[in-house]
Amino acid sequence: MHYRYAIISGFLGQLKDRFRMYQEPRDLEARLELARRVPGVVGMELVYPYDFVDPEKTRSLLEKYNLQVGAVNVDIKGERYWDRRALTSWDKDTRKKAVEYLKNGARFAREFGSYLVTVCPLQDGYDYHFEVAYDKAWQYFLEGVAEVARTNPDVRLSLEYKFREPLAHYFLGNVYSALYVCLKLGLDNVGVTLDVGHALFAGENPAESLVLLHREGKLFHVHVNDNDGKWDWDLVAGSRNLFPYLEFLYYLRKVGYQGWISLDVTPKHRDPVRAFTRSIAFTEKLLDFVESLDDAFIAKAIDEDDPGKVLELLYERFTSQGDER
Repeated sequence: MHYRYAIISGFLGQLKDRFRMYQEPRDLEARLELARRVPGVVGMELVYPYDFVDPEKTRSLLEKYNLQVGAVNVDIKGERYWDRRALTSWDKDTRKKAVEYLKNGARFAREFGSYLVTVCPLQDGYDYHFEVAYDKAWQYFLEGVAEVARTNPDVRLSLEYKFREPLAHYFLGNVYSALYVCLKLGLDNVGVTLDVGHALFAGENPAESLVLLHREGKLFHVHVNDNDGKWDWDLVAGSRNLFPYLEFLYYLRKVGYQGWISLDVTPKHRDPVRAFTRSIAFTEKLLDFVESLDDAFIAKAIDEDDPGKVLELLYERFTSQGDER
């Protein structure tokens, strides 16, 4: 395996959208048992608070199924408490609770040996114009992130951006706003989770977003999945956007990324073990393909501003591999 793969625990349980429920409810042990059946999975991205109600039980289950904690994903979006935003709430106590959640996530990340907290603040945004005071909301967001990071300097806090859903607009809506937070705060332990599907959904080229984050030392974590660019469908990685994903993996290797890759896939009415297995298998095959490419040839074609040469190389390689089979 080229990378360490983890599964976000919630995607192994019951899932829902606006219309119906999918899959059966599964407790943590059932989810870990499923994860262990996926070839290549060695870790979990556990969700705080739900997976840490009984920390010692969680620890024993991880040992039982021989799984590590890749990251602690702090949920400040799912409970009714966050109906009117979390880190950017007008209510001081709500903002305080969001910060406490993140601090607790950092504590568990430390205790379980991952030292990485991820958070996608999907209630920190708005639906309507004239709904929020933008300057005040941004100040609250920066203050909350800074407090968590400064009180946990040994734990990395990785911010995951998303263009929209369930709200119409987000403060952390694209790679540039996420980078703004990192550069504005100037804290070494604040970085970004690059979700391939979220980049596509935001109209970004995932490879370019990756390089931007790497240039600033802020590529902390990676989520892989796929979609059609119109919605965050969380499909099997590489199933819709082959060339963008191939280029993303090319640059992931080129920048020397050493972190975890979490599978952020929603197997609504598909077998979850097969869906996650395919995500890893597709990713690994593409990584093998990437490693077989002539880096010098690609670099020369780029220097000559001749992308056609690279396309010809890729199509030739795809065709020849098909002929060999």
